[in-house]
Amino acid sequence: MAFQRIGILSIGEMGYHWGRLLASHGVEVLTCTKGRSEVTSKRAENAGARSVPSLARLVSESDLVVSVVVPSAAKRVAAKVAKALIKVGRKDLLYLDANAISPMTAKEIEQHLFPASANFVDGCIIGSAAKMGQGTVVYVSGPQAARIQDLEQSGFSVRILGPEIAQASAFKIVYAGLTKGLQGLFVELLVGARKFGLLDEILKQYDESFPGLPGKVASSIAALPVHAGRRAEEMDELNQTFRHHGLRAVMAPATRKVLEAIASLNAGEASETGERKGNLLETVELFFQRGLLQEKSVEG
Repeated sequence: MAFQRIGILSIGEMGYHWGRLLASHGVEVLTCTKGRSEVTSKRAENAGARSVPSLARLVSESDLVVSVVVPSAAKRVAAKVAKALIKVGRKDLLYLDANAISPMTAKEIEQHLFPASANFVDGCIIGSAAKMGQGTVVYVSGPQAARIQDLEQSGFSVRILGPEIAQASAFKIVYAGLTKGLQGLFVELLVGARKFGLLDEILKQYDESFPGLPGKVASSIAALPVHAGRRAEEMDELNQTFRHHGLRAVMAPATRKVLEAIASLNAGEASETGERKGNLLETVELFFQRGLLQEKSVEG
C-alpha cells in the first residue's frame, strides 16, 4: 500500500526534491521548521510540504519518516525522533535514514530508535537530488527494507541491498569516495589551470581523453559553494569507516581538506527552491578569486 503521509527531516536541497516528487503523486508531505531559518521555511512551502508545530505531531501523523540531513546531524535527529515517539506512545513508525553516514553511525542510530520500537531502515541516495524520479536511486537495507519499495508508487526508484543494517550506509560511503574524490581533484586541477591561463584548453583535453567526464562532474562542483561542508563530513565518515575496519584511507582525508577549504570561503547561499546556481567555469572563477588553495605568505 502506498504511503499517504511522509515526514521529511529536513527540507534542504535533497528534502526539497523528495517533497516535490511526493506531492506530485498525491502524498501529503510533513516537516517541522520550528527554529529553522526563513529560507528553510520558504523552501518547505515551495516543496509543497506542510509544516507541523512539533516533532511529536510529525511522528504521530506520518506513515514514514525520512531523514535527509548532514552526516553530523543524523544521530541527533534520530534521537529526537525516538524521544518524540516515546512521548506520544507510538511504536510502529517506519524510519528511513537516507544520509551519507558510516556503517557504525547507522548502528548507533538503530540503538537510538530501539527503545522507541521504531522500524529502522538503513538507506542511501545515489544520484542528483534534482533527478529524483529520473535516475536517482534510493538503496536500502535491513529487515524492514522491502517496505520502502512502496515509494516506487510515488515515482522513486528503490533497490534493496540486503537484510542487514549498515549495508546501505557502507555502500553509500564507498560510492561517495568516488564522487567527492573526483570533485576535489577537479577543483584542485582546474584552479591550477586557471592560474596558468589554460582552463579552457585543459577542459577540452579532459573531455577528449575522458569523454563526458567533465560534464558529469560539472554540476556537482557548481554545488560546492553551498554543499562543500556536508561533503567534507562524508569524507570523514569514509575515513572513520576504513579506520574502524583496519584500513588506512589516503584519498578521503585529502579530499576532505579540499572540501573544507571550499567551505571556509563561505561563498554560497542556500536557495529557497533547493536549486543550484552557477556553472563549472563560474564556480572555478569564484574559487580562484576567493584565493582557494593559494599559499599564505609568512612574514618573519
